[in-house]
Amino acid sequence: MASSDTKMQPTEPTSASPASSDASRVKSVATRLTEAELSEVEEAASKVGKKLSEWLRDTALASVRAPQEEQTDMVLLSEIMGMRALMLNLFAQASNGPLSAEDMRKMSAYADAIKEQKAREFLSLKPSQSTAN
Repeated sequence: MASSDTKMQPTEPTSASPASSDASRVKSVATRLTEAELSEVEEAASKVGKKLSEWLRDTALASVRAPQEEQTDMVLLSEIMGMRALMLNLFAQASNGPLSAEDMRKMSAYADAIKEQKAREFLSLKPSQSTAN
């Protein structure tokens, strides 16, 4: 099994011009990967046309800089909101008497139609993690 230890290593600044985006980068991070893991990250970098080091840096920084709200799985939240709408409508209609197959179809179609919008509305009302602390 591969070790997951990482270490910070100071490196010499490159001789690139100050306009270069790498000119001020003087720290490096090392990690150990299996051959299979290395193949996976090399393939991911290749797919987007980046050098491995550039892809790893961009991916790591994007991960730590991503707002907390984006970590909510929109597909799951949408499905939950759809089920909520369906259940509320089922209970409301069932209190009026038996439900037909057409009633069920309409309620299901309505829940499918609004679930993504309701999920977005829910997230927009949710206080951000940074203001809650």
